[in-house]
Amino acid sequence: MANYETVTISGRSYSEEDILKEPDEYIKLECIDLCFALNTLINDESALVRAAVARKKVGHEILVNDDNWRVRATVAKYCDDKTLLDALVNDENDYVRFILVKRGHALERFVNDQDEEIASIAKYGLQNLQIM
Repeated sequence: MANYETVTISGRSYSEEDILKEPDEYIKLECIDLCFALNTLINDESALVRAAVARKKVGHEILVNDDNWRVRATVAKYCDDKTLLDALVNDENDYVRFILVKRGHALERFVNDQDEEIASIAKYGLQNLQIM
């Protein structure tokens, strides 16, 4: 059960402040499922928690620059903001770029990607666009 100021999980009531101090990731993940304290949990120390927030389509403008590639990959998968997706086109992690090319984002920029599979997917995608 959630309201604007607290959420109750397993019989315990949590405020946003309590959630920040909570050591159990599973409690934080439950809060995220309930869409509680999302803006607070954007800055959580756990990459798992930050990725869960990104799945809720919250905080992408911050999480796009996250140190953890899994968080950036989650942003790449769930973000709809072209500018933020463009910021990930040159990501150092192949998987982040792979997600973008699979989504069909900025295909022309991936044609010469260092990863052969990404470049191949981009070329194939561009060919299909030209056929249509």
